[in-house]
Amino acid sequence: MKKNNKGFSLVELIIVIAIMAILAGALAPALIKYINKSRRSADISNADTIRTAVQTAMSDEDAMEELMKAGDQTGASVSELEAITTFGGELKSILGDKASIKSKYFDKGNEFTVDINIAGNKVIVKAGGTQVSPEADGK
Repeated sequence: MKKNNKGFSLVELIIVIAIMAILAGALAPALIKYINKSRRSADISNADTIRTAVQTAMSDEDAMEELMKAGDQTGASVSELEAITTFGGELKSILGDKASIKSKYFDKGNEFTVDINIAGNKVIVKAGGTQVSPEADGK
């Protein structure tokens, strides 16, 4: 008598599905870790871009004079800084489309905030109260 196997049995299919589920369960935490690391890196890069743009805008004499009239900016979002006429125009021209960047890791979905100390010529970019640029912890 000749046996004719034309496919997999139900038991074989269940075993394969079980092995795939075990592998997916083992790989999921590592994948989530890498996604979060990527989001953190993107936030740091975007914050550095914003900080550089603000410092560049501060190098324009007219923009700096206008910023001095407005006083130190603490916790100002990029869109609030853009509202300052000459300074905001300079900032928009430098940042372009990156002006409305939202955080993906530190303060998910919210804009970065900028602390500007005019006297110390210091710019700090934060997301959700966490200093992102320059990096405070050096990580």
